[in-house]
Amino acid sequence: MSNSLRLSGAVLAAAFLLGTAACGTSSPSPAASPATGTSAPGEKPSGSGGLVLQVRDGGGLVPVSPAANIPRFSLYEDGTLVTSPATKRSGLPGLRVAHLSAAEVRTVVGAAHDAGLPHSGPLGPAPPADGPVRSYTLDGKLTTTVAPALRDCTRQRELCALDKRLDSLAEPSGTYRYSVMAAVFNESGKGRSPGAATWPLGRLSTAGEPTSAGRCLLLRGTDLKRVREAARTATSSAWTDGTATYRMALRPLLPGEDSCADVVATD
Repeated sequence: MSNSLRLSGAVLAAAFLLGTAACGTSSPSPAASPATGTSAPGEKPSGSGGLVLQVRDGGGLVPVSPAANIPRFSLYEDGTLVTSPATKRSGLPGLRVAHLSAAEVRTVVGAAHDAGLPHSGPLGPAPPADGPVRSYTLDGKLTTTVAPALRDCTRQRELCALDKRLDSLAEPSGTYRYSVMAAVFNESGKGRSPGAATWPLGRLSTAGEPTSAGRCLLLRGTDLKRVREAARTATSSAWTDGTATYRMALRPLLPGEDSCADVVATD
């Protein structure tokens, strides 16, 4: 999968065709049903047509690698919007999915351009060193800003309005269903650390494959089920296999992703 996110006239044309197709007699794609905007049981949102806009929160206290941090918002050409809640109740990511109309996709893209995206270099005040930041990728270009909590909305009204619009569009959402999850991890110490969750699949030192962000293991089927069950009671990013403790980020694969390279790829 390409790491470049491109938005061109073809994207807007595709969004227009998506809106007009709804008036025809053809059946909706799985990513567009049911009408409530949630994905039906067992279905995985397609995210077909490519990524339009992605928003990431980083800086400050981040997981194993910023690249393994789940994007806050991922909007695709077909209207699929995958969101990651700002807080989670356990070690298991609780992603949500909504389905926007073609008009809503066009409105979001227009709002992003009105906010000054994409922008060469930081947009607004430079983020503080090691402070929390929010990044936006649009037209294949990355724009970094201070985190919303530190933003002066009297001076960046359009950018704050974009964030509020994305939040509101994500509200009537359903559970994001996935069949593959990546575990990205690095050893943080020998032995078992207090409070670390117990890894249920054996030794981690040789599991998966090495990447620039640490080792990465793709979980499917029974392995995915066992890790999900263990993660429900995890209270931190610390996991132990009994011989060492690891800092780990659990990252469901998003539409269009199919490998560890997709997960740890940097913008």
